[in-house]
Amino acid sequence: MPNCLSSKDLGTIEDQLNHEALANQKAATYAGLIKDPQLREMAAQLATRHKQRYEALYNFLGQHQ
Repeated sequence: MPNCLSSKDLGTIEDQLNHEALANQKAATYAGLIKDPQLREMAAQLATRHKQRYEALYNFLGQHQ
């Protein structure tokens, strides 16, 4: 498998990075606003998962440049 990605692949990954970043921001914002401790923890965990996905995609791009 070659190390270079097509422009279509890069565009798809860029879109996914943007989606993950936005989802992380929204979940983190909701976690700060929710009063119920269990729901607040769920939103915080969701934000963490989106951040991890973002970082994984970002690292993937770094390895394939």
